[in-house]
Amino acid sequence: MPIPPTSTENKNLDEDISSSRLSRYNAIQPEVKQYLYDILSPKYPDLFNHKFSIDNTTSSSSFPAGKFLQDIDLCDLLKDGELLCKLGQLLGRNNNIIPNNPTFKFKNSQMAFHQMENISFFLKLCELIKLPHDEIFQTVDLFDGKDPYQICITLMSFSRIVHDLDNQVFYKVIGPKIVKVKPTVPIKPYKLRA
Repeated sequence: MPIPPTSTENKNLDEDISSSRLSRYNAIQPEVKQYLYDILSPKYPDLFNHKFSIDNTTSSSSFPAGKFLQDIDLCDLLKDGELLCKLGQLLGRNNNIIPNNPTFKFKNSQMAFHQMENISFFLKLCELIKLPHDEIFQTVDLFDGKDPYQICITLMSFSRIVHDLDNQVFYKVIGPKIVKVKPTVPIKPYKLRA
């Protein structure tokens, strides 16, 4: 008599990929949240305390942002697009690196349309600074939580590119480093040359 398959054997490829990307997201999100805090808090000192206060009337000293960085999910932190737009605004703050920076159009609103628009402003900035298209997340990846790992990929790539553009403001880089030295290619033996 055959043994009935267990639920883990019935997983399809999409579920495997989804669970793999989710585990990678859970592993990398603390580093991404710390990066956002380290880059944004010197320029916007009350931004994180404002986001972490429950009713926006609680004193900022009673809610240290470092503690809440561990507790809140990255997608929840970025969902309204405020942190993304503030991050993008740092690119044009001291100099005119991006002349028509779309993140300056940020609107602070609870309406879903405005929040999605704020996210799209950041994505337009990513295109302007020549982020590879395969590394840019889509608005629904963040707003609806479709692919949270792709958000981390975008922010890691963003950190590398903006560090090259303005390393005074963006002094940190997260994620893997790009190799600048090409590996040596062995010389083809004389007999194999055409």
